[in-house]
Amino acid sequence: MRKLFRISTLAALGLGAAAVTAQAQEKAFGLVAGANFATINGSDISDGTGTRTGFVGGIFFAIPVGGGNWSIEPEVLYSMQGATYDNEFFDGTYAVDYVRIPVLVKWAANPGGKGFYVMLGPSVGINVSCNDSGTYKPTDTDYDGSCEDEDGIQAKTVFSGDLGAGYSFGRFGLEGRYGFDWGDAFEVVDGGEGIDAKNSVISVMLRWTK
Repeated sequence: MRKLFRISTLAALGLGAAAVTAQAQEKAFGLVAGANFATINGSDISDGTGTRTGFVGGIFFAIPVGGGNWSIEPEVLYSMQGATYDNEFFDGTYAVDYVRIPVLVKWAANPGGKGFYVMLGPSVGINVSCNDSGTYKPTDTDYDGSCEDEDGIQAKTVFSGDLGAGYSFGRFGLEGRYGFDWGDAFEVVDGGEGIDAKNSVISVMLRWTK
């Protein structure tokens, strides 16, 4: 059922984006790529949680709406998230990766030319992997396995908010974003009980528009 929900969500968003794109008279597409600086926050997260640095990148479509400075930009991104941790007993990394599909509303001071822009919108993140690796300090023993095997938890499909700003140099741009989950990102494997733990991600990306 969980896999079916993921596939259905992806298909619905993809068809929606395709329909809007087909109706747009002027549209563009391009690539974004950069680095994530991610962590996990919540009352069920132990002390000593730090930042995991990983890749983020993918494709986007720019669909002008209402003329002028506004556009809608659906994206499909591969996003490496998670966190590091270092406490009395453990030193390791939660590597939690997603296919993320943001749908952003963008305002640009000078569409197609040089100038600042801002964007915000919702995003769905479909988990593709969750791995926990590190060292158990008291015995200096290494461990490396899935979150299910190591911790008895699994990553969920997440719904998030994204906001950001950047500067366009024409076809190229530089931008920063902040993404935050609206609900729990993990649940217990057997009981399906939610865990108070949410992704928080700062991204720095380069943009190229065809």
